[in-house]
Amino acid sequence: MRWPDGRVRTSVISARGTASAVAGRGWRVRPEGAPGRDRLLPPVGASVSAEAVVPVEGAGSGAVLLREPAAGLRSRILTVWTGLGMLLPLGIAVCVLPALVQRRRTLRDLERIGSTVRTLADGGFHARTPEHCEGDALKEVAAEVNRLAAVVQSMMEDRSSFLADVAHQLRNPMVALRLRLETLGARLPDAAAERHQRLLADVDRLDRTLTEMLEHARSTPADRSTQVVEVCGLVEECVRGWASVAEQRAIRMKLEMPRRAWGLTRPGAVEQALNVLLDNALKYSPEGGVVRIGITVAGPRLRIQVQDQGPGLPDSEREAALERGWTRGPFPSTGIGLSLAVKLIESAGGRLELRPGQARGLRAVLHLVGALPGDEGRETPSGAAVSGSGQEMA
Repeated sequence: MRWPDGRVRTSVISARGTASAVAGRGWRVRPEGAPGRDRLLPPVGASVSAEAVVPVEGAGSGAVLLREPAAGLRSRILTVWTGLGMLLPLGIAVCVLPALVQRRRTLRDLERIGSTVRTLADGGFHARTPEHCEGDALKEVAAEVNRLAAVVQSMMEDRSSFLADVAHQLRNPMVALRLRLETLGARLPDAAAERHQRLLADVDRLDRTLTEMLEHARSTPADRSTQVVEVCGLVEECVRGWASVAEQRAIRMKLEMPRRAWGLTRPGAVEQALNVLLDNALKYSPEGGVVRIGITVAGPRLRIQVQDQGPGLPDSEREAALERGWTRGPFPSTGIGLSLAVKLIESAGGRLELRPGQARGLRAVLHLVGALPGDEGRETPSGAAVSGSGQEMA
């Protein structure tokens, strides 16, 4: 026992050299050799001292001092932290592995749902998603996708059946009409033979157009493949088909095009779209006017232009005219012609654009993907015209 000034008052060391434990006191332990610093480990070779202030009768208070080398304490601390460090990766693995497994299962289920949606978008309406997914949310999404696929498949099957019935009902009168025209041809004079052949060609064109439109409506996006076609021949044939209509209204049809031009399109798309444009051009052009048809090749793009001399359309109505159901003017119309032409051309990777005419009227432009460079060096003369009889076509 020491006095506050440090002098020894008495000793608690017994004859055997052991010290008595002081219980119920507040001990303050600090490592020696590193005053003023908090360290995770005691320094090598340092000691750890403990002191407790105790009251001393008649002399205020004293202190019990204990001192021990820090090597054992340092060794125990290192052992504990080494064990914790070895357990840390195991703990991280225990926490992370379940999350990784759940993430993998979720991504697998999402990929299945995405694959089903892509198949539906490509026209495979029979596709379904397995509903045994991880989590209630994914199961609900899979069930909704399957329900949507079932509705779409039912609608497509109903539409195919309806179109088959329509084709059957329309094709029979078309065949009967052609047979009657062929029978009538034997009684016509020679002067009417050419018009008779044009009537037969018009009936064949209508039958072919009906067949192609029905095939387009019944086909899925995966079935709508494109092919390389010689565009000039298609345009020339379409213009010849409308020559009789132009003759009745005393309208001249001027065709300007290269000798050959190749484009990438779906079978029948260019002819059907061009028929819609020529129908509108002849309908709105004044009597005695001119309808100009031109083909130009510019790098990878190919353009077919049809320009009339009608009243044209203001800027605010040209975009709306391409929508289904839009009508304008005194002529009866269903409003589906231009919208059908837009869908046909877009299905082949092209687009339809309406522009103001050079002087007046409207200029419709079909943009196609060029397949092979056209022979632009030799064009038909700019004054070559297609009259009502079609004899002046280059």
